Amino acid sequence: MWESCLYRLRDSLGKNLIIDVTSSVQPGLPHNNAISDFIKQLKTKELTKIVDFGAGALRHTFPMLEKGFQVCAVEFEEQFKRPACGKARADAQRHANFSSLIWPRGFKQDNRKFDAALLCYVLQTMPIPEERHQVLRLLKKKLRDEGYLLWMSRYGQMDDASKNNKVSDGIYRWKEREHQTFYREFTTEETHELFEKYDFKHVRSLGVRGTEQIFVYAKGDVTWI
Repeated sequence: MWESCLYRLRDSLGKNLIIDVTSSVQPGLPHNNAISDFIKQLKTKELTKIVDFGAGALRHTFPMLEKGFQVCAVEFEEQFKRPACGKARADAQRHANFSSLIWPRGFKQDNRKFDAALLCYVLQTMPIPEERHQVLRLLKKKLRDEGYLLWMSRYGQMDDASKNNKVSDGIYRWKEREHQTFYREFTTEETHELFEKYDFKHVRSLGVRGTEQIFVYAKGDVTWI
């Protein structure tokens, strides 16, 4: 599990595929505005230690660093080697409060506890269902009690042609490329049910568009002010 960002799978028609779970990152995108609301809540609760899981090009790491949070970005080593992501990490390292961990070994071996987690457009790109559950188990373990988790996703944006490219429990795109991108859409109900299995309760929705899913979950008996 997770020894590489490349997954060798077969689609529903028996075609061999190579899924690259880092290929969905789009460097240069601005951070989602919902991160500002999340920051305000964390400041109110005096929470400071954040893990950005599947941080990509760090678009949500930077606004948190700029507000004084301690942020640990977690990614595949292959992702950090990509030019845009490598540059972003180098820029982030100028902040004294920034750190990074390589997924999976570095993150699994690290003993730190965090006050909050960012899980932005990550589980949807993972083609093995059990690995998504493993991620949530690890985040539950590494988050302090009364911590928060910010989830970002989208629903209803896959075109009909893509839905014909079925693999695992989702779809793949870019069949003409050597490596494909995987995506699994989760309904709102599926998302809440998934998090409830790991004792994360839904406390707030921050989405601003109909296709956007931005949910805040809490570990333990806490509320959103």
